[in-house]
Amino acid sequence: MENEIKHSVAFLRKQIGNKAGFSTPSNYLNNLEDDITIKISEESFTKETSFKVPDAYFNNLEDDIFAKVTSEEKETKVISFKERVLKILPFAAAASIALFIGLNSFVFNTSNSNTIDTLSDDDFEYWLDASTIDTDDIVEILPEDILEINEFSFALIEDETIEDYINSIDNTSLLNELN
Repeated sequence: MENEIKHSVAFLRKQIGNKAGFSTPSNYLNNLEDDITIKISEESFTKETSFKVPDAYFNNLEDDIFAKVTSEEKETKVISFKERVLKILPFAAAASIALFIGLNSFVFNTSNSNTIDTLSDDDFEYWLDASTIDTDDIVEILPEDILEINEFSFALIEDETIEDYINSIDNTSLLNELN
């Protein structure tokens, strides 16, 4: 008997396929409660409309909208540039004074005085090569009380001192400079 049932079930599956006669859509049971609540809420609403449009409402609608949109022109307040500048001027003056004092105390307070000691040998040699100083310029700078003939004469220098100086000079460096 079981054999006959198996054959009949197999016959039916061949005819209708593997599908059973009844099926539910996917995610049907997940949203079922929400769907039922929505249906009950819709049925509880009344069928009549609670709002009525007044008679001739649309005849005057455009005029009413334009009346609300276009209002009377308001008087605009004009603030002149002169008033703004006069309000800002005291603050700008105070800021510039504070900046001036700050810069004088921090930036310009450095004492970088240039002396002959601060010059490098190359700078001094360049100045001597580039400058055209003659004896008249030196005479104008020196005070008059030291301008005696003995000050500039070589008679006061002893011969031994000159010889010692010449012997102390490195002769090879002089020869290299001449080449």
